[in-house]
Amino acid sequence: MKKYLLLIAFACMTLATVAQNGMYSFMLHDMGDYQINIENVMRQHDGNILVNLFVGTGAPGQTPVDVGNVVYKISPFSHAFTDSLLIENPFAPYCLYASDPRGEGNIRANFEYAEECDSTFLRVCYFPDNDLHINHDEDVVVPVCDGVAWGEFDSHFMDCRGDLIMKYYKIGAQGGYDVYMLRCRPDGTIVHQTLFMENDNGPVPRMGLLKESPLQYYQWKTYYENNLAIMTIDSLLHWDNTIVVNKILHEESLSDTMYLVAYEHFNFNHTTEVVPIGENDMLVAAPYVSDTNFDPTAAEYGVAVAKYDMRTLERKGLIVFNDFPGQYNEGQCLGLKKTTDGSVYFMYEEEGYPIGTIIVVRMDADLNVEWIRSCKTDITISAPLRFPVLYEDEQGVGEVILWVGYGRKEGHDKADLFCFFLNHDGTMGTNEAGIEIRPYAYYPNPAQDHLRLQYSPDVQPKQVELYDLQGRLVRSQSQGLESLNMQGLASGQYLMKVTLEDGKSFTDKVAKE
Repeated sequence: MKKYLLLIAFACMTLATVAQNGMYSFMLHDMGDYQINIENVMRQHDGNILVNLFVGTGAPGQTPVDVGNVVYKISPFSHAFTDSLLIENPFAPYCLYASDPRGEGNIRANFEYAEECDSTFLRVCYFPDNDLHINHDEDVVVPVCDGVAWGEFDSHFMDCRGDLIMKYYKIGAQGGYDVYMLRCRPDGTIVHQTLFMENDNGPVPRMGLLKESPLQYYQWKTYYENNLAIMTIDSLLHWDNTIVVNKILHEESLSDTMYLVAYEHFNFNHTTEVVPIGENDMLVAAPYVSDTNFDPTAAEYGVAVAKYDMRTLERKGLIVFNDFPGQYNEGQCLGLKKTTDGSVYFMYEEEGYPIGTIIVVRMDADLNVEWIRSCKTDITISAPLRFPVLYEDEQGVGEVILWVGYGRKEGHDKADLFCFFLNHDGTMGTNEAGIEIRPYAYYPNPAQDHLRLQYSPDVQPKQVELYDLQGRLVRSQSQGLESLNMQGLASGQYLMKVTLEDGKSFTDKVAKE
């Protein structure tokens, strides 16, 4: 039954920790030899962060040969890599990591196929806060089903009762995949196990906790026709209801034709995020397009968050971020989270920004923006984690966002695991020295005639200046600061200086096409 070989990652890879721009980087594998996928992130009782990655060999774009999982421990206090562990496994299972609700220590749970008996088991492991090593003699191994079954990283979570809610897939007798769900206690006791869906061939849906009383879960799934299905699940893990949110929010057509010339809709895809808010409302974040001026060539693209009443499907609110012309400037949602006080954090990446820029927005439940922050790094983002960790201190205040991803610096052949911490008030949860964080965002870059700026509501701009690379002032504006006029300037790079009313100033490199 023991399929893991536990090795300290120091023995098989060279790691270097670098702090820069508020992003804390950990040098990983040669990009030509390894494929990496960040599976999940968790916070331990002691505040340390665990990042779990799948690692496979093979050139990018090819089917990888699984190597296993690599777990890294990162200190949010020193912002340093402190420990690592390689778990070799030919199947590289998707694992659930969670703090043990019974006290100190942590839990790892995953489905595991045993070829010798042609059966799949649920393995629950325990490990302390201060040590990543797991004594497998103390593992709880529970039979789940005959044959081969497997789980997915975004379909496992710990609920408000401290139970493990886990979904697994098995090839069905009639084709497709039969989807099962089970509730397991941390001691390995399976409380419920049920066949949830038969012959499912669609994309893997993600899950979450809908409400604590009565206990209810939900999952969401996007379809090829760009509709979003939100399924509710009762406490016995049975399919309760399905709500379909159509992609079209508003449309108009000419009276003499059926051709659609003006529209507004979400592009529901794999970056779609869904979060319950309040008793009956749901927030949905997704890429967004709008053509309400009957001019398809000038359609605006970006990302948006909408608030729906899940009983009536009435749209109660909509906020759009960085909608600007250009069909290739669609944004990517990286995360949508809420805190116990009802605040909502939205994170996205916009193709119109410089590479390596992540936008974080804090708003209330009615979609009123409290602040917006533009966080920059010189890493070219390859595959960001789209499920950021959001946690609070013991007093329920001082929320900190942890965002993890990996990428590669320009000219480097190594992948870098990086993370940043952002406090609830929009300040960096790190040493402020050398951090590139802005209370505004700007796009597109490069720009043609105008560079647009979007400021955080908690700041007031005073002046925007543009300098050439020789330090000569070429433009200065003290009014209309939401748009910087670049008409008549030669193509090339410039330095933009933004000065706020409180005297703070920021400098960014921008380009004119």
